[in-house]
Amino acid sequence: MTAAALPVEALAADGGTQRPASPWPVFWIASAAVFLVSLDTTMLYAAFGAVRAGFPGTSAADLSWVLNAYTVVYAAMLIPAGGLADAHGRKKVFMLGVTLFLAASAACGWAGSVGWLIAARALQAVGAALLTPASLSIVLAAFPQNRRAVAVSLWGAVGGLAAAVGPSVGSLVVASAGWPWAFYLNLPLGAISLWFGAALLEEAKRPESRRRVDVVGMALLVLGVGAVALSIVQSESPHWTRGELLVAAASGLAGLIGFVTWARMSSPRTAASKR
Repeated sequence: MTAAALPVEALAADGGTQRPASPWPVFWIASAAVFLVSLDTTMLYAAFGAVRAGFPGTSAADLSWVLNAYTVVYAAMLIPAGGLADAHGRKKVFMLGVTLFLAASAACGWAGSVGWLIAARALQAVGAALLTPASLSIVLAAFPQNRRAVAVSLWGAVGGLAAAVGPSVGSLVVASAGWPWAFYLNLPLGAISLWFGAALLEEAKRPESRRRVDVVGMALLVLGVGAVALSIVQSESPHWTRGELLVAAASGLAGLIGFVTWARMSSPRTAASKR
């Protein structure tokens, strides 16, 4: 995940917020949540065989949605989540994202059926998408301008480290405690991030900067990115025909074109020119 993939507004620090004496506690709170997201994503690949053994009557194609549902929902929600953080406050959206991610992690571990597990993974992806851009915005707001490049580099390194150690940690945890602990492992570190986040993080959005949420634009963007991601994820599936893949891809492209058209029509500059 790079800063370039996030909305410009979500990356701007708020000059009206007083920075604490040291930005590093804020950095570690925000980065701990991102560490969990990256760790969970790669750890599950190592745990997939154990998950399949835990549901012996389920086909590999059906069980693949434990991975695919997360990928599609996360891809579809990531950019709109940055807009929600801008509109409603980065701390608020970050805390909501961490809470959803932890609740969904617990639900994944308790899953008694594949359908339950897939639904919990989709909710987990929503939480991950909400907390990721808000986390970077919080980090940037905590650091002065001349130190932000270092902060962003370290923020990205935390996610990279988690992705690198995820398969090894996943194999170890699953072998010693079973596949549910690939999800339960998120709970202690996530709870620490929530506890200290509630106490130390400050809202980085000025009340006067509140913007309305563009529901139509967000819906078109979620449809477009989600459908395109779905067509890519299922491109090798024997259960999807070429025609179905083309319909999914075409629906995604139509959603993205609709989003661009809507954004141009609803932009303040376009509205002013019509007057």
